[in-house]
Amino acid sequence: MIELKHINFQYDAKTKVLEDVNLTMTRGDFLGLVGPNGSGKSTLIKIILGLLHSPTGEVKLFGQPISTFKDWSKVGYVSQKANSFNTGFPATVYEVVATGLFGKMGLFRWIGKQEKEQIMHAIKLVGLEDLAHRNIGKLSGGQQQRTFIARALVSTPELLILDEPTVGVDADSVSRFFDLLEQLNQELGISLLLVSHDIGVITDKVKQVACLNKKLFFHGDPHEFVQNQDAILATAYGHHVRILEHSH
Repeated sequence: MIELKHINFQYDAKTKVLEDVNLTMTRGDFLGLVGPNGSGKSTLIKIILGLLHSPTGEVKLFGQPISTFKDWSKVGYVSQKANSFNTGFPATVYEVVATGLFGKMGLFRWIGKQEKEQIMHAIKLVGLEDLAHRNIGKLSGGQQQRTFIARALVSTPELLILDEPTVGVDADSVSRFFDLLEQLNQELGISLLLVSHDIGVITDKVKQVACLNKKLFFHGDPHEFVQNQDAILATAYGHHVRILEHSH
């Protein structure tokens, strides 16, 4: 579903953000991308989404070069909502989720019966059917993030990309959020690419782990990652890393 070959990127002449990154993600995968702040994770996501362009190498989505890929309804994206969302925005859960269809149907086409069913189906998938007509600013952080998941799901994507989706979300909501992602992957067969700092949750939930800090230092089975975690993280972060366990 995703194929990256020899990806490099820098925002200015002095600072390299990505160096010769090679990464493959297959259909049905649940890939967790971890790394320190400033390691290039969000930049890599933007390259996958075609928002930034690597001067070298090759990017493919669903086997097609990114330059010719057109079927963006196959790709859902959830950004770091907690850092940028205006909670005073006057829209209900239903209305926010409906905007996820505009890419397919256009801004000025009337929402018909089929689209309404799609919207409610996406809302039910994330467990918010009782809050469908609640203003999104009145929801908890976890409920707001589920709304944005539903917005990404309403166009029935095959690949869902999430960039630090749990920033600012309380611990209980984070646990339920990851359970939802596991359900989307295992029961609905949606492929997931998740960027996160929570290494413990990542290794417990995902099928593959990729560790990035400008270069890709690991890409493989999460159990192998856990077994060699200290050495991998020390190499990737440039110094010894102490892992904190949150038993709750």
